[in-house]
Amino acid sequence: MNTSRRRVAGLLGRTRRGLILTTEINEVWVIEYDEPCDELIDSTVIVDGAMSGIYRLRADWIGPV
Repeated sequence: MNTSRRRVAGLLGRTRRGLILTTEINEVWVIEYDEPCDELIDSTVIVDGAMSGIYRLRADWIGPV
């Protein structure tokens, strides 16, 4: 498992399976996050965390741009 750190910006969304982040170049990241973040859904955010798979990020922090 790759545990490198990443900071990614994009539009935060929610699917039936969880959070996703879509970047400006249409990369789609699966976001794993335990804290409530409903107020950030459908807004542009920065996600900071550790890689937990290909295009999968275990977020330590999600905040507005």
